Amino acid sequence: VPYLQCCMMSSSPDLCSTYMRYRPPRRGSNTMGENGGTWGDPHFTTLDGTSYTFNGYGEYTYLAISENISPPGEFNASSQNFTFMSQIRTVPLPSNDVTVTKGFVARSNSPESQLVSVIVSRRQNPVIRRGNETLEFDDTIDTLFFPEMTIERNLTNHNVLILSWTVGVTIQINFIQITSPTTTLVLNVAASVAGIYRERTYGLLGTYDGQASNDLRAQNGQIINANSSLEQIHRQFGVTWSIDPTKSLFHYETDQSAQYFSQQNQLFRPSFIEPSNSQAEDASIRHACNIDPSSLPASWNIAQRTCYYDISVTKDESFGQTSLNAGNEMLSIKANQRNPPLFDITLPVQKEAKSGDKIQLKIIASSEYTSSVIQLSAIHLPRDAKFNEQTGMFEWTAIEGTEYVRIRAFDMTYNLTATHEIVFEVARTSNSPTQFEVKILLFFTAFLFTFLSK
Repeated sequence: VPYLQCCMMSSSPDLCSTYMRYRPPRRGSNTMGENGGTWGDPHFTTLDGTSYTFNGYGEYTYLAISENISPPGEFNASSQNFTFMSQIRTVPLPSNDVTVTKGFVARSNSPESQLVSVIVSRRQNPVIRRGNETLEFDDTIDTLFFPEMTIERNLTNHNVLILSWTVGVTIQINFIQITSPTTTLVLNVAASVAGIYRERTYGLLGTYDGQASNDLRAQNGQIINANSSLEQIHRQFGVTWSIDPTKSLFHYETDQSAQYFSQQNQLFRPSFIEPSNSQAEDASIRHACNIDPSSLPASWNIAQRTCYYDISVTKDESFGQTSLNAGNEMLSIKANQRNPPLFDITLPVQKEAKSGDKIQLKIIASSEYTSSVIQLSAIHLPRDAKFNEQTGMFEWTAIEGTEYVRIRAFDMTYNLTATHEIVFEVARTSNSPTQFEVKILLFFTAFLFTFLSK
């Protein structure tokens, strides 16, 4: 409806351009490649599915995507060119040796990209920023559109935000309130990346290449065994991803600085001892975490383990059950996940042309599954454009103004869908009339016809 009102039913090119600026073209659902995330008293699952706990205090590289395939050696933020960079901030709970996530910030390499951050303020309020602007939702707006991304508030749960970048990264942030040892707001942060980013990721979410054995790669390139102790993972892997203070993306409140968090990363020592509970406490926690009373810890899944750990250290049952739900959701995604069709990465999302230009584009979508059958169809075409669903050929004689094409790729085998949009900005040629001139010409033609008919 907004497109019809702004671009089809309006004669104003400026209004249509404004619509396209705030409702940017996107590559569609190609963002569901692999998932990872952090939740609770930070428990992490890498993009390849390795789970670990890291109680660091500071600011860390969460998910970085290099423009090139990741080298096996040392990561150097100064020399790498990035498609996407994100960082998280973790701080300790009061009177406790465990930490929680309090901030997230990211940026893509799109030309119009700006820093986007979600943090918990000192007053325990969520603060969303893009560039220097603080963003807010109201009762009538649940999605904010920007040239390189969208920020969406869940319609049924306003404590959930979905940040989607057109480069193929989606971040979901859940605001969780815990009540013990004190009432505070924390973040659960989940990430999804497109399959094209295999062998190009760094940070706490690991090396995405389908091999879980090398997920815990330290910043110096050393591979840490996922079965290592809490202390080994902390010292040899987690803290190495502390960001260089000069490379921080965060906005800081008064009396905060990147240097401060860098120092805390070195000074803070969490507890590396697994919490112990009385028999009564153990039974109560097992019940809260859906753990069989007679089962051994080695048989618990990641959701049950994180739930048990979080209740043991915080004494907050609701916080532990939140971790249980987050862990179960991660397990469910991993078990059922298949990637949708992927459009040819060379396809543009925006294209400039001149009025009268003959535009031909070959639109191709493929699947990583050999048994998949992909069906192409046009959801929207510019005026007088043609699209051959069998060959994927799009043809159009450009008309002055702003138009767009939206193509759907449907995986008939696995019932998966992706869409791709291309926005055309068509300028008039030097000898072609403007839309205003055309309207004037039509008016006088109609007037002359009426006059001569009398």
